Parts: sequence; structure tokens; C-alpha cells
Amino acid sequence: MKEREWNGRCQRCRVKSYSYIMSMYSVTLICSLCSDKERERPDYDEAAKTESNEVKKGNFNYEGVGER
Repeated sequence: MKEREWNGRCQRCRVKSYSYIMSMYSVTLICSLCSDKERERPDYDEAAKTESNEVKKGNFNYEGVGER
């Protein structure tokens, strides 16, 4: 998996941002507004649980459940 670099813009909506978080659905680096939108999705809890389970198994390179 290729690491993504932060260039100061959300990799989803392209808005300039000084902070970011990795998407729960992929390795996309997103701004807080996109992160808030993700948290509103009905499948967010499932994606977060899957990611947590992968980390517990030692998979620190989990690529997410995929953009749906």
C-alpha cells in the first residue's frame, strides 16, 4: 500500500484544510467536514467496527471497507 501524502487539501472534497484524518472507508485523507459526513452514514458503525477488529488482529495497513 502506498502511503498518501497530505498536501493541505482534502483528498475527497479538495477544500483547503490544516488538519486531516484518514477516511474510515479507504486510505483517503479527509477534512473534518468530510469526516463529519462519514459519521452520519448509516454504515459508519459497521466500518468503524471492522477497522477496529483489523487493528486488533495486527493489521495496521487496513485499507478500509471501500468507498460505497
